[in-house]
Amino acid sequence: MQHLENFDLIRVFNITAVENNLKKALYKFSDKLGIVIKSNAYGFGFERILPLFSSYRIKNYFCQDIIEALKAKRILGKDKNVYTFSGVQSGQAKTFIDNEIIPVCVNLEQLKYYNDVSAKCKKKPKTAIHFDTGMNRTGLSEEEVIKLSENWETYTGNLDIVLYVSHLHSSYDKKDRANTIQIKRFKNFTAKLPKRPRSLSATGGSFRLSSEYHFDIVRVGYGVYGMLREMESVISVYAKILQIREVKKGEKIGYFGGWTAKKDMKIAIINIGYKDGYSRSLSKSNKLYDKIRAKLHSGTNFATSYMTIDKYKCPVVGIISMNNTMIDVSNVPTEVLSKHNFVEVIGTNANIMDFREANGFIPCDLLCSLTTPNPNALDVPESEFQKLKTQLRI
Repeated sequence: MQHLENFDLIRVFNITAVENNLKKALYKFSDKLGIVIKSNAYGFGFERILPLFSSYRIKNYFCQDIIEALKAKRILGKDKNVYTFSGVQSGQAKTFIDNEIIPVCVNLEQLKYYNDVSAKCKKKPKTAIHFDTGMNRTGLSEEEVIKLSENWETYTGNLDIVLYVSHLHSSYDKKDRANTIQIKRFKNFTAKLPKRPRSLSATGGSFRLSSEYHFDIVRVGYGVYGMLREMESVISVYAKILQIREVKKGEKIGYFGGWTAKKDMKIAIINIGYKDGYSRSLSKSNKLYDKIRAKLHSGTNFATSYMTIDKYKCPVVGIISMNNTMIDVSNVPTEVLSKHNFVEVIGTNANIMDFREANGFIPCDLLCSLTTPNPNALDVPESEFQKLKTQLRI
């Protein structure tokens, strides 16, 4: 690699950790395991990760749309099932049929359209059906399920229906009564139709709820990519320290004076901001107005956001800007601080699962944002990164 000094953002992809997480999921779910690969495999990259999944003979993969599916199919091969959660939209049917991609149809209009095109092609392509059991996102309503049950041949006579799908909205909380309501609806909906394999729970419900929720396919996504406490971190992001400065008690930090120093402190200005995917909602303000606003907006205070330097946690202070984030490094010994040019933004020490209290914020949000294509970032595998740490002073 050349000109490493030009990069202020280093992203490290640990495929060994993904493999370890995959083994845990396989141990729990065995051949029921299906993998969600939305958003370029949660930012990990299809080319980097799909061959690993395929080597473990995972058969079922779920992405969002036809563009993702075509790319995945080219890597995985014809013997793997690739589903699209957005279903099949007008004008796309032939592409689905020709490439043997499975649409998860979200309404009767999609089913009818796909069924009619399939009749003309004289093929019965594999198709899945999504039911809305209470999330009010995508899927057939109860009225549509009844209509489908009464007109099954009209909507599916030329299709090979291979899977029924729904999604839990509160599986993080196993005590939430909504889970019980949704599984009951799912069973009721599918009981009205010809018997087919079923899939209800994704990562949250699969790991936290009983096996009653597993059915025939368990769709595991963010868990494999390290966003469960029991899983290994698979992506680390490091950002360069631009400047260390002393701040006197009473001085303001960042836009709008969002942070007022309560005592003399030392801060580091980090060359990462919301343009790089480090969300502005991870900002920290100690202004009373901002604290009240955050509390009213999301039911929590500002995010528990920090970066680390040699395992020292350094809280974010002030409002995150487009290019920079300020962190409090007062607790980092001078001799340690002098050895590092970079901070860990997320990774083994800056656990992504800690970033849960921002307004509407979840770990997936941060991961997908930080791993989108970025010309300012150097992407390296874990094996190469270990050789670079000393050179880069990370």
